[in-house]
Order: sequence, then C-alpha cells, then structure tokens
Amino acid sequence: MEPVRLTLEPLRIEGQTLVIAAVLTHPDGRQQRLWWRLPSQWRDALTPWADPFIVAFLILFMQWRCPVHVQGKASPSLLANLERFMALIHVWSEGKYHPVSIRAAEEIECPPPPRRGRTITTFSAGLDSCYTVYRHRRNLVGRRNCDITAGIVMHGFDIWLDQPNADAMYQGLLSNCREMLDSVGVATIPVATNYHELPIIWGHSLVNHLAGAARLFAGAFDGALVANGVTYERLGVRWGVHPQALSYLDSRHFRVADDGAEASRLEKIQLLAQWPQAMRHLRVCFENPGSHTNCCRCEKCIRTILSFRAAGVDRPPSLPTDVTNRQIRHVRFHEEQRPYQWLEIAQSACEHGLGRAAWVRAIYATIRYNRRRRFWSRLKRPFVPLRNEIRLLCRGSTQSRRELADR
Repeated sequence: MEPVRLTLEPLRIEGQTLVIAAVLTHPDGRQQRLWWRLPSQWRDALTPWADPFIVAFLILFMQWRCPVHVQGKASPSLLANLERFMALIHVWSEGKYHPVSIRAAEEIECPPPPRRGRTITTFSAGLDSCYTVYRHRRNLVGRRNCDITAGIVMHGFDIWLDQPNADAMYQGLLSNCREMLDSVGVATIPVATNYHELPIIWGHSLVNHLAGAARLFAGAFDGALVANGVTYERLGVRWGVHPQALSYLDSRHFRVADDGAEASRLEKIQLLAQWPQAMRHLRVCFENPGSHTNCCRCEKCIRTILSFRAAGVDRPPSLPTDVTNRQIRHVRFHEEQRPYQWLEIAQSACEHGLGRAAWVRAIYATIRYNRRRRFWSRLKRPFVPLRNEIRLLCRGSTQSRRELADR
C-alpha cells in the first residue's frame, strides 16, 4: 500500500512571527496542511524534529488507514509509544480508528535541552489548567512537583480562527492569561494554529492537539504537563485528556504527563480560591458569542457556579451573574460524563448539610430529566433513518422544523 507522506516545510519568519508547518499528502492526492505561529523570540526553543506533527496528525493517520512515511527526523522512543497509543484508541473507538505503521527518513532521538528540569504546560484559563499551574508554582505536589516556567495560550484551541470576532476574543483571553501567569512567575507563549481545520473529530483528538503543541518546544523544555479533566474515579470516560492515553505521547528526552486527575472540581476550586488573579479571570465558557468572558447561562457556566456553592467558596468576579433554580432545571446534558459531574455537586452539597436547599433539589430534578431524555433517545435511535426519510419526502429536508427555522 502506498504510504501517506508527512513533509516539514522550512521554518518561515514573518516579521516578529515564526511559522512552523507541515503537509500531509495522501496517496490519492489529498493534502492537509497544519501550521503553528508564535513569536520569533521563542525560535531557539523549537525542535527541528517532526515529533510534534506526528503526534498532532496521529488521529488522521489512523482515520486514513495508510502507512506513514515521515520525510524528516523522528524519535524512535516516541514512535514505539505511539504504537501503544494507537492500540488503545483502536479499542476505545471500537474499530473506527486503525493502527498504522509509521516510519521516518531518520529515526534518531530528539536530544535533551541544554538546561534540564524545565516544564511547559498548555494554559486555557480554565479550572483544570489554573489548578495545574498554581499548585506546581506553590510547590504543593511533593516529589512530583514540576518547575513550570512557560504556558502556551493557543488561538485555535477553544477560540477557533474563523469564529466571529475571534481576534478580539483571543486578545482578551491572552491579556487575562498573561496577568494570571505573570502573578506566579510563568512566561506566556501565544501560539496560533489551524488545527481545527483538519477533517477529524476534535473531541477525539484533543489530547493530540495539546501534546503536539507542547512538543514544539522540546528545544528548551524536557517535559510538558497537560491539565486533566478526567478524574481517576471516572477513567471509564474514554476521550479528552485521559491519563492512560497521555502517558503514550512522550519520548526518552521529552516527558508528557497528565496532571490533576486525583482532584475533583470542587477540590480544585477550594485551592484556586487562594489565587485572586484566577478568580478574576477564570474562563470556563465556550458558548458566549463574540466574547471571551463567561455567559453564566450555558451548562458549563451553571455547573461551575454551582460547584463554587457546593465547595463553600464565594462566586468569583469572573462569573458575575448568579443562576436561578429555574435555569438549573432547564439544563440539558450533551455528554455522557455530565450526570456524574452534576451528581458530584449535589452529593457534596448534601455532605455540607444543604440537601434540602431548593437549588440542590433542582440539580436532582435536572439529572432525572436528562436520564429520561437519554433513555428515550436510545429507544428512538433505530427509527431515526425512517423518520429522516419521511421528513425528506414531506418537507424536502431531514432537519426538524426548529432546525429549519433557525437556519
């Protein structure tokens, strides 16, 4: 079988900006180009190895199901770990993604940086990434403590390049992140990427997106921490930043590790209450059109506000509007792990003697409603093709009346 070819482009300098890019070429002629842009002051920190692109493109490799030839240098220890990663993803996806063979023109270990012991992290101003930075900078992790000296703030991660008002949103987020990171002595690295343009499911490749970006800086750092939203109690949640998957994305001279899986969101909130800058600029919302601030209306905002209540911590300035019991009852879950996170909030509130509070009863009501909703959705699933055929015949579209009206 003809291989997919991964070709690195020469490093480009555009004013004060560096552009690092690679092109993936399928045997049938299809191409996908991935690039990262960052300030030129970080040029010496970049690695000339293809490792970051191999990690970032990995889910697409598995989706295309062709052997891969890398026209450049790759770390053999990384390639060995990626075989384990692909075997794991193949099982998780129930055969949707297939392991492939990856070969490079030069298989040689990426050398360690001149100065050892420095760690980089990805930083979104969310609860998990704030927790990782703060506890390591305050030396609260015992023998596992890492010297985090830089944080990557990505444009193209949760603020996509083609969103309305994307540049202004990112600049607002970047300013907030810089204030937070400066307060604990961590450098801010603004990075832009077109990763979301790849024809893959973003939720399935989230960990590759983050780890690939971190590996760019293997010339100055020998490790990366990626904040974890999947706790050890919920390892059955197979996607996202999962401890097991992330452990297979490192190499001999560049360690990649998850962080924070032992702590619940409520425990993270109780620690972060000591960090004023985090309370001012915490960002958990992805559903506020045209703004980098929290909307205080979406499922994630409401859940975070209630988490502060259950943790016994005052609602922070970054969540300026409280929620009503009616809003709680009307929340709709869109992911399987959401009921567990809401149940955790309610159970913690009960442990603090708040079980009879109206807002706690509202949480239990919305959990019950969403469980019923999911049950009926599963029952209806086999009849969806028939429903779509009837819709197509009667109204010329498989969309519902509400979807057609919104369009």
